Amino acid sequence: MATFKALCTAYMAALNPEPGAVSRLGFWIADPVGAMECADITPEHIDEALRRLCERGRLKTGRNMRAERVGELSGATINRYQGQAGQVFKWAKGKTVRALPRAYQIPTRGIEREEELQDPERYLRTEEVARILKVARVLDTRWGKMPALIVVAFHTGLRVSSILNVKGKDLDLKAGTMKARTATRGLMTKNNDAITAALSEEAIAELRKLPKVQPEELVFGNRSGQAFTYRPLWDRCAKAAGLEGRNFHQLRHGHGTVLAQQGVSTPMIMASMGQRTLKAAARYLHHNTKDKADVIARVSPAFSVA
Repeated sequence: MATFKALCTAYMAALNPEPGAVSRLGFWIADPVGAMECADITPEHIDEALRRLCERGRLKTGRNMRAERVGELSGATINRYQGQAGQVFKWAKGKTVRALPRAYQIPTRGIEREEELQDPERYLRTEEVARILKVARVLDTRWGKMPALIVVAFHTGLRVSSILNVKGKDLDLKAGTMKARTATRGLMTKNNDAITAALSEEAIAELRKLPKVQPEELVFGNRSGQAFTYRPLWDRCAKAAGLEGRNFHQLRHGHGTVLAQQGVSTPMIMASMGQRTLKAAARYLHHNTKDKADVIARVSPAFSVA
């Protein structure tokens, strides 16, 4: 049976995960658990590895390019490392890969998760989005698409990785819809399932301002047609708006918070955001564009950030 390091490496090659996932996988590859054959890994080994992770703490690369400990890891972060390992085991055991037998017991299951404290800074409030948006309209003089990216992200609740992969053929501004590939933990779902997101009037207005693209071109691409590296510009806008350190993903959390505050049901929130962890009945909501459009229209005033 393969080592866990080999599975992690194959997982990255097959699914091309986002940088955060790559960093977490790097820990598992370098940890002693990575050199073990999967058949020998027990929950106790995973637990010991997580203890080593806690002792290592939060790292930051200094000017000498050496990683230095700068603090402790939050419970949520430790849970993400545990979940990332579980994703690899689950992928390797799946029908497509079958690198692990059906009877294999995934060792991350049953391990107690760390307590996750509620952090009020984990999502962006409507007024904060409005501040960043105003700054983006001034600072984004070259790319010219950051305001639209912010509004679409906040109004749909989709992951930025999904939005950046939207092509011209995926937009139907007359119908007010956008097809996007859904992502879980930064990874595309199996079969590259697409959902149809309902666009608010404000999101449609911002998208109409963008240069027209061909059906196979990225809506939020750069001048070369590749996915735009948005983070430096986002960081500049957030800092100028007095919100330094806030990340783009918090727009997604803000979207879910606004919907919840407006009394939208949990299944409908998950359908709107493209989440895939509902029970069987909720999976049908992903195909009901009309219901999602009704939800967006009902709460549109709460999203007003112009």
